[in-house]
Amino acid sequence: MIAAMFRVMALSVIRDRGALALAFLLPPVIFLIFAAVFSGTGGGEIRLQIAIGNASQSAFSSRLEEALRNDGTLRVLPGVVTNREEMVRLIQSGRADAGLYIESGPDDMTSAPIRVLVDPGKMLAGAILAGQVQRVIARDLTDVLLARSATTVEQLTGGWSAEQTQRLAAALNEIQRGGGGAGDRAAALVTTEQVGSGEGASATISYYAGAIAMLFLLFSSMQGAATLIEERHAGILDRVAVGPAGTDVVVFGKFLFLTVQGMVQVALIFLAAAVFYDLEVTARPGALIAVTVVASASAAGLGLAVAAFCTSKQQAQTVSTFVVLVSSALGGSMVPRFMMPPWLQDIGWFTPNTWAVEAYYGILWRNDAMQELLPELSLLASLAAVGLVASLAVSRWRLSL
Repeated sequence: MIAAMFRVMALSVIRDRGALALAFLLPPVIFLIFAAVFSGTGGGEIRLQIAIGNASQSAFSSRLEEALRNDGTLRVLPGVVTNREEMVRLIQSGRADAGLYIESGPDDMTSAPIRVLVDPGKMLAGAILAGQVQRVIARDLTDVLLARSATTVEQLTGGWSAEQTQRLAAALNEIQRGGGGAGDRAAALVTTEQVGSGEGASATISYYAGAIAMLFLLFSSMQGAATLIEERHAGILDRVAVGPAGTDVVVFGKFLFLTVQGMVQVALIFLAAAVFYDLEVTARPGALIAVTVVASASAAGLGLAVAAFCTSKQQAQTVSTFVVLVSSALGGSMVPRFMMPPWLQDIGWFTPNTWAVEAYYGILWRNDAMQELLPELSLLASLAAVGLVASLAVSRWRLSL
């Protein structure tokens, strides 16, 4: 009996050529995608996009800016930010993962002349940038380190003799010409500062509330839409098709149900975040509802489109798993996108997760105005419309066969 059951299941997979191909081709594809996503989180392939601000206008700041722009581990935005407020806006809007603001020259011993500005939700980006800056200074601006250390020693000892001053100047000139060595004392030059009014924990909760919400919207919509295949095979769609509205009522009904179901799921996720983590979710109810509606509708449209194109439940299960996992990984639902290689970040803009996460984070943390959310709302609404139209068209086409 065991062998018979094994044979029945094997034959059902073998006879369904589409399910057979998907079952054995998609797993290695998913592995390659996830390997590319998560291999970059170790730090080796993380290339932060940063903004540089220069209030010093000194030779030191110019040399540091040039060294950072020539360093292949960072992506520096074009131009130089003229004031701190502009840099904060770039960081909070997500255009820059972190910012480097040069406030003074290295001879300022009262405070660190270099400030790394970072959003509390991306504290890792700030730590990475601070480390990269220290590495660049230790490699390309060694004379600055020695001069700063010499100034400290001079203040402690009461001054240098004429001979010592002459030898120090000669050493600095030698180092500036590329003569090497002064140790790793760049840390005294750099400090990290958070921007925004909240704490890191709140920023992280704000991010993952939206990220997990979109992940579960896709999972539940894919599972719910799969009933379309079961009803097609059971002949239910054929019986409904004799009515005046045809199969459209079935698709519209499922789309409406999946959208409402998704809105309830998102509401429960945010309720849990508010109760257990004190996340403020009532400050912008209109914007939050608008994003939740279009996010739920986009997941419902995508799920129905997948179900309409698949010919069997096995195919739908494999394709839906692939779509949900890959979209969630590339879109930032599993790991923040700034930790991915740049080419994967670019691909992530083609997933609904990216737009939903950006919209929710903009509402809950950045306090974006409604007009600033229009790109995300438009993209998610467009995906919902395209998915719904595709599922309607394919369902009608299958009925005509």
